[in-house]
Amino acid sequence: MRRALVGLSLIGLLLASTGCRRVIQPEPIVPAEDLTLRGLDAPSPVEQAQRAIRDRLIRREQMFKELMSPGGQWQDLRVDQQQIDHRRVPIAKLVDVGRELFRHDFTVEQGLGNGLADRHSSLAGTLPAPNLRHVHRGEFGGPDATRCAACHHLGGLGGGGGKIDTVFFLGDGDRPDTALHRNPKALGGAGLLQALAEEMTRELRAHVTSADQRLSPGQSEPLTSKGVSFGVIKRRSDGSLDLTAVRGVSPDFVVRPFGWKGSTATLRQVVLESLQQHHGMQADELLRIASNQRREFLGDGPDDDPDADGVQHEVTEGMVTALTTYVAALPPAMEEVPEVSTFLLRAARGAELFGQLGCASCHVPTMNIDDPVISVGPDKQHRPRVDLSPLLVSARKPREPLTVRLYSDLRRHNMGEDLADPRSHRGIPKDEWLTPPLWGVASSGPYLHDGRAGTIDAAITAHGGEGLAAAKAYGALSQDDSAAVRVFLQTLTRPQSLEFKP
Repeated sequence: MRRALVGLSLIGLLLASTGCRRVIQPEPIVPAEDLTLRGLDAPSPVEQAQRAIRDRLIRREQMFKELMSPGGQWQDLRVDQQQIDHRRVPIAKLVDVGRELFRHDFTVEQGLGNGLADRHSSLAGTLPAPNLRHVHRGEFGGPDATRCAACHHLGGLGGGGGKIDTVFFLGDGDRPDTALHRNPKALGGAGLLQALAEEMTRELRAHVTSADQRLSPGQSEPLTSKGVSFGVIKRRSDGSLDLTAVRGVSPDFVVRPFGWKGSTATLRQVVLESLQQHHGMQADELLRIASNQRREFLGDGPDDDPDADGVQHEVTEGMVTALTTYVAALPPAMEEVPEVSTFLLRAARGAELFGQLGCASCHVPTMNIDDPVISVGPDKQHRPRVDLSPLLVSARKPREPLTVRLYSDLRRHNMGEDLADPRSHRGIPKDEWLTPPLWGVASSGPYLHDGRAGTIDAAITAHGGEGLAAAKAYGALSQDDSAAVRVFLQTLTRPQSLEFKP
């Protein structure tokens, strides 16, 4: 799952509340990975090997069961939202189901792809179902893959993708040069990003409301959230509020932490749109969107089967919840201190230089979360709402915020013409990009939005626009100091674990 591309109107529909009803109480998230790998008492290689062998044997048993009774596993994965709401599916089970859906190869019988070729639809390719293609056709998408893990695999399940996994989206369905190129992002810590973004959104909106009540004509003040500057708010002489100097966020002041452009607000949106665009798996939620928007995203087939593949109810509401819960349960990457003293000293020097060069002004090392709870269900009236505290190894005292080491300010910046897209996207200028979190950067190459940079060094030197000064300062470093910066960034990694590759 790479990014959600829905427009603001579609986002509003997907996030709309069904009224003032009870709010579901939060439950602790169950981490999707073994957090003991991040501590000093990590399991020995022998213990890890035993776990990997056990997991492999369980998966082989599931495979043989599926061969004996085809379709049985798919039925087990088709969880129902009502069962989730009635607490018949615990969080741990939801994470397990979501993990299996993430690495499940969807089939034509289950709804993979589309059957629009026979209808001579302009949205589809010319092949029979599943009608796979690497270049997307507008918002409709590909499909370009049979499973999520096909592109999110580097460093483990839910990681980033290689250069070959770069997708061509919003194209003409045929020629890569008509599309926007995107390399798959690693998904670890995505739930924490949503929690941070939601808090920043509330802070920004409250700040604007307060400024509107306080500022006199001619006065101005900075707009900030969590120490990040989003420009300036001014009061015009005619009494109206001037927001033209606000930067790095959409006009609705919603901080969108997902997608290379910062175009998507929630993990559930990412899941919904990714299922459609990358797999042609149409969620029931999307089919409930107003008819004038359905064609663009879902196809021009019959109302109950817009992709005309003969399969209805391809993805249940509960399946979307399970996938969203699994992605939210992926822990963030860690900072792995080098064992050799020489490299340890270099890493410390690199961290110091990282701040001095100006890198930390955008790649902000830490942010605090006051309330690490997000909804991963259809809305706040549906289960589950999850407390993400268990994803962070660091302990905290009651009523104290959690510290997240993400190395991002979660706002957009002008990165110069060389890194610009051919065109703007969803109202976001072509040269503006969301600051990508650097947690896990050592295990998430290639780098930049289109995977053009094969090394960290190449990614840094490619910075333009607002990042140009830092890139030039890095380029002026001595060989020893530039190496220290790279050593420091190499400590931001995903913990290594033993596993069997399928």
